[in-house]
Amino acid sequence: MKKKVLKIVISVICFVLAVIIPIASVPVVLAATGAQYAETYYAALSKQYDRLCSVDEPKVIVVGGSSVAFGLDSELFEELYGMPSVSFGLYGSFGVKVMMDLSKANIRKGDIIVLAPEMTAESTTLYFGAESMLKATESRPDILAHIAFDNVGDVLAASWGFARTKVENIQTNEQFDLEGVYRASVVNEYGEIDKGIFPREGNILATGYLDEPVRYSAEDMTDEFVDYVNDYVSYCRMRGAEVYYSFAPVNERAVRSEDVRKDTADYYEYLTQVLDCEVISDPYAYIYDYRYFYDTNFHLNDSGVVLRTVQLVRDLKLVKGDTSAVDVELPEPPPPQFEQSDIDPNLPYTDGDLFEYTELEGGYLAISGVKEEATELTNIVLPVVYDNKYVVSILAGALSDCKVLEEVTVPVGIRQIDNGVFSGCDSLKRIRLLETSQDNVSVSGGLMDGTPPDCRIVLVNAKKSDFGTGYFWSMYVEYLVEEE
Repeated sequence: MKKKVLKIVISVICFVLAVIIPIASVPVVLAATGAQYAETYYAALSKQYDRLCSVDEPKVIVVGGSSVAFGLDSELFEELYGMPSVSFGLYGSFGVKVMMDLSKANIRKGDIIVLAPEMTAESTTLYFGAESMLKATESRPDILAHIAFDNVGDVLAASWGFARTKVENIQTNEQFDLEGVYRASVVNEYGEIDKGIFPREGNILATGYLDEPVRYSAEDMTDEFVDYVNDYVSYCRMRGAEVYYSFAPVNERAVRSEDVRKDTADYYEYLTQVLDCEVISDPYAYIYDYRYFYDTNFHLNDSGVVLRTVQLVRDLKLVKGDTSAVDVELPEPPPPQFEQSDIDPNLPYTDGDLFEYTELEGGYLAISGVKEEATELTNIVLPVVYDNKYVVSILAGALSDCKVLEEVTVPVGIRQIDNGVFSGCDSLKRIRLLETSQDNVSVSGGLMDGTPPDCRIVLVNAKKSDFGTGYFWSMYVEYLVEEE
């Protein structure tokens, strides 16, 4: 009997040491390690949240992902519509579900809520990015008080790993070297990218779009998300507010469809049948010329922001029976602003004749494949000049025949890497990036598709903290290592 009691006591002590104490210590560690993410793009959520809570008069709240921060001008909106607007969408990695939850902090009688999620899995499902939310609320834990109860466990589960990362940052003396558009300081008090601080004059993508196809399909919106939206609509109406459904802007080049007009019409019809709120927009009307975009398929440049703001005002006026004209001169699509980086002519580039190319606008080249001789190489340094033209992009599947390739170096000058570039590279261990900033090379969600599980992205001239907090590269933080 005594032995049995002793075993129970020992088990309880072990449980406390292994589980309770570590969990209880997390808040202490988080506080002790300081506000490491206060200047990152994540932290700009507090600006959107503060504006939401500070506007007490009837307002329009636009809820979505990053296409909201990159796609609205609240000052222009208020001038045209006569009501203040609140941009409430910052980062797809949060999920749209949590943005709906957080918006409940200040929904009042007379408010209009416009749901405008991107056409992505994070936006039209119940996805919740706990670690991203922890980074965003690191200096503002009060915001977490408004997340849904069903996500509390996710936050607690992610807290330990987040605390460990912060401790490691201190141990390695990591410093966030923030530049470009993805900084909290670039987001203004309206929660939008401030064109006065960071002008976005044109499309900076090498191909004009990211290789992440957008489609309009009912299959991509889960039943659980539909139910959640309808519950949200019910809550808002109980508070005296009205909810409408609209759409995020989409880069025309990213839409892969044989009949996009029919697909968007079918998608609109589906939404009108399953949602308890009115769908006020035609999704086809939000597919814009690629020149109105900036660095993703959903992020608009300054001209595109005007286009989308006016479009939304028109939709809202029409649903209220106001057919008066919106008197704004819409900007013509600006020319692309893509520029090549400074390249290093002294690198041991692999012979450019071993690759196949596709010519892009402006006389640039993209690597589209390899010749047979290249399939026998174990080490490749991608060329950045061929036939007196800059090589700026790698297209999907370009290296798929390189079965024995173990290491590939992506030099400064390669500005865009499509999804699935390395799929089929069965022996690949290292993808060496020579870029100094994550802002200079664009990727999407399928960069590591088809690569071996032990393949790593090696940062040669940059810190993991820089790439790991970047908009594009943060999704690959588990793959990132610094070259020793």
